[in-house]
Amino acid sequence: MSKYDAIEKLLNPSSIAVVGASHNVQKHGGRLIENLLKHQYKGEIFPVNPRGGEIQGLTCYKSILDIPITPDLACLLIAPGLLMEALRECASKKIKMVLIHASGFAETGNEGGMLQQEIVDFAKEHNIRICGPNTIGIANVNQKVFASFSMSMTSKEIPMGGKISYITQSGAIGGAMLSQGWEKKISINKWISSGNEADLNASDYLEYAVDDPSTGTICIFLEGLADGESFKAALAKAANNKKPVIIYKNGRSEIGQKSVKSHTGVLAGNHEVYKAVFKQFGAVNAEDLDDLLDYAIAFDSPNKLKSSRIGIISTSGGACTIVADQCAKYGLHVPAISQKSIKKLADISPEFSTPQNPFDTTAQILNDPDSFKKSLEVFIEDENIDALVLMLTTIGGTIASKVSEDIIELSKKTEKPMYVAWTIAESLARDGMSKLRKAKIPLYPSAERAVKSLAAVRQHMAFLQEWEEKKEEYGSFLFAIQKEEISNS
Repeated sequence: MSKYDAIEKLLNPSSIAVVGASHNVQKHGGRLIENLLKHQYKGEIFPVNPRGGEIQGLTCYKSILDIPITPDLACLLIAPGLLMEALRECASKKIKMVLIHASGFAETGNEGGMLQQEIVDFAKEHNIRICGPNTIGIANVNQKVFASFSMSMTSKEIPMGGKISYITQSGAIGGAMLSQGWEKKISINKWISSGNEADLNASDYLEYAVDDPSTGTICIFLEGLADGESFKAALAKAANNKKPVIIYKNGRSEIGQKSVKSHTGVLAGNHEVYKAVFKQFGAVNAEDLDDLLDYAIAFDSPNKLKSSRIGIISTSGGACTIVADQCAKYGLHVPAISQKSIKKLADISPEFSTPQNPFDTTAQILNDPDSFKKSLEVFIEDENIDALVLMLTTIGGTIASKVSEDIIELSKKTEKPMYVAWTIAESLARDGMSKLRKAKIPLYPSAERAVKSLAAVRQHMAFLQEWEEKKEEYGSFLFAIQKEEISNS
């Protein structure tokens, strides 16, 4: 079975065996079943527990061997000492994909490493692929597969129809960020906690995401790699397919690298080397953890950036200056608008405003809520402007909702992307912000995060323009990954 097919079974199984199932939803084996049921998983669920009977309304089997069919996926939520017997039963049942949730393996030292290797050797012998150990699970939102015990699976109003895939080597950080993303309506569809990567690893999941037609943007929380060449090959493939890959690399300091080794069992490596590889193959480097999802929001916008000519509109003169400074910091151009646009702005603005780019609508918006929309229309029509940063400050209540509706309406009439920085407390403009997020208008709590994200998209766009010229230099990487794909089929 190829790696792609194995990961497809992991993320889109038609049936799941849950070994270590429980009535108690405070236990991992109980919570995972609860999450599958809560989100209306469409396939069959087979709880396995030596006591048998019934668990959470489902028939429980005393052994994997008692399950009437061969499940696509087995989730093993049992102690390390019980794993070998469970794997033997999986082999007898011809189960080819397993999630191993238990910790206590390579991340704990030599003894744990030996146990992990024993599991890997047995799995290879019987053509079983492994996600984990030390994983908290996976999610595939659009297919309603929530095979994880992470608290993030209890999130309300998880957005459907997303095209972002998120691979994380830290289950806790990955789950926490996933919950934040879903709460902010960031369309994360496929999520993989890769754990110790005893078998399938970050490079395999990245390659899968590149080949996956339902994935548009790829996010990775990366701690270390066992095989750098495979990862470079996957990045080259992503560049060839024009899919953005955003990476936050953990373990940058000496003490951080030791911490990575202690909880995942992998070596973090030199951060500067990683950054150089990211740059070489067009991966977008997330310097801060917030950047990971901030950039994903920007890449996920339906309106795509074409150049770095930025128009700035705000409800505050000070805010205009802040955005302009950030554009200068990140190498974005703030051009003068046309004379035609200047005249139009002068006609619709108070006498004390200055018709220019950046443009301050002034507090006039409180008396005339339509004034922001009129100003935005002028900038959209201006041929000198290719993208807009809109900084809303203390706009709240019903006016906030009106401004959001206007932004959404106009975004559908233009190809120019709009990035919104909204600095008011969310509780004072919740409806307006919610509307923007639903419409996939990139929304940020500060000007810096908005402009920094826009600059990341611009940087990747520039890389892709160069890639066509230099990709032949890296053809060996593409060939190597294709050769391995064939050999694993």
